Amino acid sequence: MAYRPPHDELKRSCERVANGLPRAVRELPRQWLGKRNAGCGATHGVLEACDFSCTACYLAPTAQKTPPLTFEQVMTQLDALRAHLGPGGNAQITAGEVTLMPAHELARIVRYAREIGLDPMLMTNGQTLARDSSYLDTLCEAGLQKISIHVDSTQRGRDGYERGASETELMVVRERFAALIRDARRRSKGPLHAAHTVTVTPENVDDIPALVRFTMENADAFRLIGLMPTAGVGRTRADSMRGESLWRRVEQGAGRRLNPHTFHFGHQACNRVSLFFVVRFGERLEVVEVAREDAQIDARFLRELERGETAHFNTDDAEGAEAIGRFLGLFARQPRQLLSWPAYAIYRAATERRWLPAFVAAWARGARCSISPFAIVMHDFMSPEEFDTEEGKARLDSCAFRVPVRGRMIPMCELNATSLREELNREQRLITLTRRA
Repeated sequence: MAYRPPHDELKRSCERVANGLPRAVRELPRQWLGKRNAGCGATHGVLEACDFSCTACYLAPTAQKTPPLTFEQVMTQLDALRAHLGPGGNAQITAGEVTLMPAHELARIVRYAREIGLDPMLMTNGQTLARDSSYLDTLCEAGLQKISIHVDSTQRGRDGYERGASETELMVVRERFAALIRDARRRSKGPLHAAHTVTVTPENVDDIPALVRFTMENADAFRLIGLMPTAGVGRTRADSMRGESLWRRVEQGAGRRLNPHTFHFGHQACNRVSLFFVVRFGERLEVVEVAREDAQIDARFLRELERGETAHFNTDDAEGAEAIGRFLGLFARQPRQLLSWPAYAIYRAATERRWLPAFVAAWARGARCSISPFAIVMHDFMSPEEFDTEEGKARLDSCAFRVPVRGRMIPMCELNATSLREELNREQRLITLTRRA
């Protein structure tokens, strides 16, 4: 069982982060950074090597020659993430392609993250897992409950597609990963939540509607799709594709307009987040947004979730009896939620009366029906030239995604868009040579 620190500790972490935000960002409607959690974090340098050669790559040119961190060095990073994020903090285990490590070594990292109270998420291109599904089983046994698999047409080196492939050709790869997630979940008999990430360029932007639709149709396997327009960082050789035109393609895939800011997570220019439920019955797919854009009742319900005991409540890393226990504890401390949650659910169901009778009829007939939570996230990382602008400075000060470097929690964009990653590579080579001398 993973360590469960007290509620007050998370509250203190959130307050510290909120107090560090620029006032305009802190006061954004539905600003969840510093309220619901203290942000996200990631490791770096664990293993800078990668078995792909992609046209969009955040690693430094020195990456392949950089020795991996020792377990003690990784522990130091995880401890720093835990101190910053608080209990249940979302910590991405990443660097280059960390699954090139032996499974037992990566499992050791996952296990330690869980033991100190983090919620680790493996970031991978998935190639190792596709070759050997037991690798993922080993990680699940160590407590891994979240994984993000990156597949897109910028990649070079994937089995069967060594020289690259179109997004259409890669659909079969995505289908295999969806099956792999379902199979691993059945074998482990525990929670395993998956995300699918995609680098967006002018060359594949017209494929985004199909990719969004695919992940929604496979929401039982992938409960999130993360779209990452390219930035001028690392070894990236692809042009950028950002903004409203990209979001319009997202909505085309969803089949409807979507609220691009169900909540804010730091600066408004950094992320767009749409939360909803994918409702499937028979061959039909419908979308129920958690909060629709400009709907006052929806906004009022979300504001209620930012107050009191619900502010830091989640069950992401819990299933079964533990999840039920957390809900019962919440309702005992804040009994009004026993009324407000069902009332809002009934209200939102009533707003979907266009298709709700067909769903009830399908359920009554015994047709296959499902309701799956889903998120679409668009991350706009910064290029170096944006740093010195007023907005760029505000974005750095508001960053929700940080990494521990030299005793500081720095924005991920600072690591990727400066010479810092290459400097750290050189430092690691020197440390390794000194250790061997």
